Order: sequence, then structure tokens, then C-alpha cells
Amino acid sequence: MNLSESFDALDDNLKLDPAERDRAIEAHNRLGDLLVAAGVAKRTRLQGSFARKTMLPPLKDIDKVIELVDTFKEILAGPGGPEKAMLIIQEILEEEMPGVTFEVKQHALGIVVPGDGFDFDAVPAFNEEDGTGWIKIADIDDDDWEPSNTYLLIDTIADRNEACEGRFVRQVRMVKQAVKIAGIDIPGLHVEAFAYDAVTTEMDHSAAVTATLSWAASALQGAYTDPTGVDRLDERLDSIQKGQARAGFQRLADLATKAQRLAGDGDEDGAALIWRDIFGDPFPKPDTAKDFLQQLHGGSGITSIGTVTPSVSTPKTRAWRP
Repeated sequence: MNLSESFDALDDNLKLDPAERDRAIEAHNRLGDLLVAAGVAKRTRLQGSFARKTMLPPLKDIDKVIELVDTFKEILAGPGGPEKAMLIIQEILEEEMPGVTFEVKQHALGIVVPGDGFDFDAVPAFNEEDGTGWIKIADIDDDDWEPSNTYLLIDTIADRNEACEGRFVRQVRMVKQAVKIAGIDIPGLHVEAFAYDAVTTEMDHSAAVTATLSWAASALQGAYTDPTGVDRLDERLDSIQKGQARAGFQRLADLATKAQRLAGDGDEDGAALIWRDIFGDPFPKPDTAKDFLQQLHGGSGITSIGTVTPSVSTPKTRAWRP
């Protein structure tokens, strides 16, 4: 398996299970249909990494927007409106779906559907449908309805993915996997923002990942926004988080650059060993055992990154002979 094929295998391993994805969409539609039929919602839409197709497996925490009917605007405009909206949604679903459990969060009503294995974060919202793409979502903490560009974000990522011939969201998942393996504590949207700035056209997977990791280490030294250019994401991290994340991304960028250099010199196995260190098990382990044993018989060793060292001569006398 060459390096390109190994990245293709990584891509396949980082996709959500198609059958599970279909079941999640069916569950989403079922919840939406109940709320529309009850006269509470105009429509419901998926959002978040699931909708942007940048979610890593396993599938979890599905975000959705509940666009409330316009008649609720006045009713829910005063104090307590956002929480009332969540309780209205909860009442409808409790009546129609026995066993469903709920949790009121800052922006969303957490919904756990028994038997489905899916957790939904349902965000009550009002959509002015004025062509701007902005909506107003519930905010329990501030007891208000705050502007959100979540739909614009979905469209922005989709446009970049199209410009990259469908490779962009796959490369975002690869970087998220590297971040996960490295234990870097940073939200996924930040990773998408780094990739959006670094990858603007169709690129080879290894080049796109390397560019994103390098850019992330640089971006974390200053200000950066979400892919729409609206929200300052850097302001959501404290100095310790930024420093630790920057160090983690720099380490990954250095490893990726080394892998690129080895591949450019024709050592794809050496490069693959580094990429496996970056991505973990989803990246195939290079089949170098046979070559290694052959080299070992010739007196070769192996370096810290898995490449074979030049051959050295072995003694022709046995160790026990004087």
C-alpha cells in the first residue's frame, strides 16, 4: 500500500457509518415532524459538525435548530422566553415519545431518545427569513435571543468543500483525528477555521493536513475568526489553553513536515510511520516487516522513526570463539 492509498484508507476509516448516519437523520426527521405537526415549529434543520460533514466517528451529540412558528415571537419575547421555548418543545415530545429524557442547556434542549442511541441538542430559534442567513437562538444564561450565523457557517464550509473538489471536509476530519490523538484540548470549530484559512483549493491530503497544522500553530499566536469571518474564536480560549494548543500543533506540524520530506525523498514507508504516529490506528501501518528482517540479516538497524539505517558488516567469527 503506497502513501496515497494509506490516506485513502484513513479517509474511509474516519467516515461516519452510513447506516448509522441514515438512522440519525431519520430520528432527526421524526422529532421535527412531531414539532411541526403540533404547530410549534415551522421546520427543523441539522447544524454543527454533523451537518457540515466534519464530525469524527462515532456519531454523537447531533445539533439541530428548531425554527419556531412566528406566533411565538411575541409570547416568548419577554423574561424567561428562551427557557419557556425549551419547555414547550419538551412537553410535546414527552407526550408523543414516552421515555425521552431532557436537559436544559445554555442554548439547547438536550434530548436523549431511548433505543436510538442518539443525543440531540435542539436549539430553539426564530428565523426572520430576510435573506441574510442569520437567525436568533435561545440563550438561557442571558435570558435573551441572540444572533447566530450557523446557517452561513454550513454554507461557507460547503462552498469551500466544493472548491476543493469534495476533499476539504475529509481533510478537516483528518486534522481533527490528529488533534484527538495528540490530546490537544481545542473545540472542533477552531480546527475547521484553521483548515479554512490554510486550504483554499484542491490539495493532496498530506499537503493539506501539513498546511493546516502549520497554520494552526501560527494562528494561535494572534487573532483568528470562524470560517465566516464573524466570530473571534481566539477570544474563547484563555492564555494557558492557547499556549498548550500552540505547542501541540507545532509538534504535529514538525512531524508532518518531516513526513513530507521523507516522502519527497522516496521513503514512503518512513513517512507512513510518522503519519501513523500522528493519526493513530485509523492510518494503516506500513508493511515493512519483511524488508526489515532482510535488512537485519545484513546488519542494518532501524531509526527512531522506523527507517532502516545503512548496512554495517557483521563479525564472521562466532561470539564464543576466542
